[in-house]
Amino acid sequence: MLGDYWFARIVLVLWLVSSFFVLFFLGRIDYIVHHDLYDFGLRFSLEWANPYWVTLRLIYVYLAVPAVLSAVVLGLDFWRKVNSNKRVSRRRRKPESGKVQPLRENSMLISCPSCKRVFGKPLVMLNFDSGKPRLVNVCPYCNAVLGNAVLGSADEESLETMHVAELDKEVTH
Repeated sequence: MLGDYWFARIVLVLWLVSSFFVLFFLGRIDYIVHHDLYDFGLRFSLEWANPYWVTLRLIYVYLAVPAVLSAVVLGLDFWRKVNSNKRVSRRRRKPESGKVQPLRENSMLISCPSCKRVFGKPLVMLNFDSGKPRLVNVCPYCNAVLGNAVLGSADEESLETMHVAELDKEVTH
């Protein structure tokens, strides 16, 4: 249980909540000293006021520093968690050049043999080198051709009839 990161998060949150309560109660004690005790005959003197103020301010500092650090750690953890959901983690075992490594059940990591970068999905582009258009997988970083995309017979027939439209033509669905 102590090695679990959730336990550390819970401890940090409890620390922040308790520090807010301590700040609230210190404010109440300060209110009692500066308002209520004067009604009972307290006389102001620098002999008791200076040590009181120094002690109170030191308590605020020693309470604020860990609270701020805890809030920063929790904020950075939340930010990292939000950003890690948006992109594929690159801390996996690096595959050999040109090899495909399984990432999850239905996804793969691909390593480009040219630029050595790792990515989850190649770009699929049309290649007109042979005169007949064909789909090829391309590295999204360096545009190196990784291989032909797998096509069925219906896809190959539709590629033969595909033409490039002019820019001013309307797109129809």
